[in-house]
Amino acid sequence: MKTIRRKQRLSAGKSKTMWLAWLAWGIIGSIFLFEDSQGGSGVFSFILTSPFWLAFALWPFLWLWLKTRKDPAMVEIDDDITADGRTARLVQKDGVKYVQAEPFSEIFSVKIEKTLKLPGGDENFARLDDLRGQAQANEAFANWLNVVDGLGKD
Repeated sequence: MKTIRRKQRLSAGKSKTMWLAWLAWGIIGSIFLFEDSQGGSGVFSFILTSPFWLAFALWPFLWLWLKTRKDPAMVEIDDDITADGRTARLVQKDGVKYVQAEPFSEIFSVKIEKTLKLPGGDENFARLDDLRGQAQANEAFANWLNVVDGLGKD
């Protein structure tokens, strides 16, 4: 069975990194471009750095488009989380965490009663909060939950 990953929203961390790169190029690129303008190599410098200046000019518009697009199939997280050699798929949508039901049930021997389908795919998912009570008697599941709960706290 092939797993289809859902499109993910632009995370705050990636956004900050790209804005930092944008600012760094504004400073470093200006140094490259205007360092030897009196020596006659300004045009050559501009030609060599023009792809970066194009990205510099387009990034604010791309960022605005990425932040404002609306797609009900988009999620914040869609990743495989591994703890103690056991890997399970975690999807977070609108702040709620879900696990892919069938593989999760097999990996951790957890009984899943209620499942749902998220927009953008046909897999069955279970809310992670509905399964937390079963972690007390299941050490592997409890360890996996500790890893999941630690996500984003770096």
